[in-house]
Amino acid sequence: MSQEQKKKLPISFKLLFSTGDLTTNSFQAIILFYQLYFLTDIAGLRPSYAAWAIAAGRLWDAVNDPLFGILSDRIRSRYGRRRVLLLYGAVPLGLAFMLMWSIPEASQAALAVYYTVTFILFDTCYTAVHVGYNALTPEITKDYDERSSLNGYRMFFGLVGSLGAIIMATLLADMVADPRQLFLAIGIGLGLFNIIPPLVVFKITGDYRTQLDGKPLSPLASFRETVKNEAFQKVMGLYLFGWTTASIMAAVLVYFANYYLLVPEQANYYVLAAQGSAILFIPVVVLMAKRLDKRRTFIINNIVWIVLLMLLFWVRPAQSGLVYLLAALAGLGIATIYVIPWAMIPDIIEDDQLKTGQRREGAYYALVSFFQKLGTGIALWSMGQALEASGYLSPTAGQPLPVQTGPAILAIRLFMSIVPALLLLVAIAFAWGYPLSREKHRELLAQLELER
Repeated sequence: MSQEQKKKLPISFKLLFSTGDLTTNSFQAIILFYQLYFLTDIAGLRPSYAAWAIAAGRLWDAVNDPLFGILSDRIRSRYGRRRVLLLYGAVPLGLAFMLMWSIPEASQAALAVYYTVTFILFDTCYTAVHVGYNALTPEITKDYDERSSLNGYRMFFGLVGSLGAIIMATLLADMVADPRQLFLAIGIGLGLFNIIPPLVVFKITGDYRTQLDGKPLSPLASFRETVKNEAFQKVMGLYLFGWTTASIMAAVLVYFANYYLLVPEQANYYVLAAQGSAILFIPVVVLMAKRLDKRRTFIINNIVWIVLLMLLFWVRPAQSGLVYLLAALAGLGIATIYVIPWAMIPDIIEDDQLKTGQRREGAYYALVSFFQKLGTGIALWSMGQALEASGYLSPTAGQPLPVQTGPAILAIRLFMSIVPALLLLVAIAFAWGYPLSREKHRELLAQLELER
């Protein structure tokens, strides 16, 4: 049976393939939850320096994501267009992640440069592996619902990777008293472990070594055709604002627990409640996508998330226990952001193929990766600037946590609730206009089959 004819993928294959998300998501989890906190409270950078160090690294995304996407569409190798990036990117990715969490003795400006350079190095390796891995998904199955299923497995492993990274950080915190040594241990542990999953994916996808079909579009034409696809514009809008919501909440959660709820020892446990419940909600999201469709599922679940965010604004410090309930219920929204946009992208690629005559998975997934990291960058930069403007007091090593100013506390509360809620409203507006239903996707496949 050809890959074109296959609809059902063996569960064993889905499980092994999905281990690739252990790498990408565990790295992203540590960056989302701890990068800004590490730079301000552990490495000792002023919030404005930390924000610009992160922003400079994200600017590199404007070049490297489209570059790797277009490159992967044009690669010719005995390993295929995508798998070669996994093979040669896995080890450098793990090593680059380790460098991000060391603290050299240097001035504020020199530290900012160091973290900018190490983040750029990591981001380059991450883009290569991430684009190569994601671009394999639409090559593996073309069935509308099977893609939802495969992405359900993928996002399950992705959330397991996120949860596992937070659990590891929590356990290490009980064993390593020095925060500097703690984050270095996290970097080394995750860096070494996450070399393995991309190599596993490389090994099991030997039958999916597609090469170029016909003459490829020029890089400029490829980019232009990608960004003008209407369905892709909608998905990128809903994904950018949805992922920025998740990124902002992840970045501010430690500050929210430390300085508003005054329970710094429980910060990681709030993360575990949200990420753990998101894993449990993944089958619910996949089932809803099959029963309703991807667009309606995204809209409904994010409306629920907005309600929870509004409730979170009114939580008082004495109600820290209530935050666990709200975090667990928010898992539905987190699972939706993880599953639905990624399940939409493969359908868009067939729409593009019908219009251009080419399959350009790399170009599309490169821009997805760009918007994902752009959302994270916007979240961390805006949070850093808000803390600086509100008079945030960085802690001194070996001293109790400082009592923050009223404006700093208000900024933390707003970024934990009202700001994410507004962003989700914009994401819902983009989802409302998404044009590719299940029926339209079947028509696309039928037209492609006729053309063949």
